Amino acid sequence: MLSLGISSTIHRNKSIMAYLTKFKHTGSVISSSNQFGAKMFAVAAGFFQQYVRGVFVGTGSGVVAQYFIQANIPFVYVEKHPAFVRQFHERFGAHTPLLAKDFFTLPLDDSSGGLANCLIVSCMPVTGPFYSERLVEQFRDALNSGSTIVQMSYTPFVRQVRLFERLQKEGFLIERKGSVLMNIPPASVFVLRKS
Repeated sequence: MLSLGISSTIHRNKSIMAYLTKFKHTGSVISSSNQFGAKMFAVAAGFFQQYVRGVFVGTGSGVVAQYFIQANIPFVYVEKHPAFVRQFHERFGAHTPLLAKDFFTLPLDDSSGGLANCLIVSCMPVTGPFYSERLVEQFRDALNSGSTIVQMSYTPFVRQVRLFERLQKEGFLIERKGSVLMNIPPASVFVLRKS
């Protein structure tokens, strides 16, 4: 009976991901809007002069990432889900640097996909089931190595995001820099920095 429940859960999760990847490129109700992509870019652009490179984590199909393709600093893009990797290449071409990797496998160094001393733009989920001690460690290590993180969240307040709350208690600065209410669901942009 347990295997039937697990099989059902796996099938349901695959169905949800298929639904999301099928429609996400449209900026529909299950995606980030163009207005939100512009807001993420505007916040991140304030840090372009401080860094020589960027790492964009959680590109999805590229609704937000499209704003960073022609940025003043070069970005490498990171996405682990094969359907989103395929959509990203279809949208931007194989010449756009995309690492088909998990965020947790990225090195903490100055290589093109490394998380040290760079501007990290993240659209990867960090709340609910996506929160983990490993996530806190990876963010902490990146911030301690000189990086700034621009993170999106559908949760509008720092105190509602465990990751932010933990990092704030450790002395990092977490600031909400804006929200887009016309995104469904409404989304906010946060900046995480070492104090």
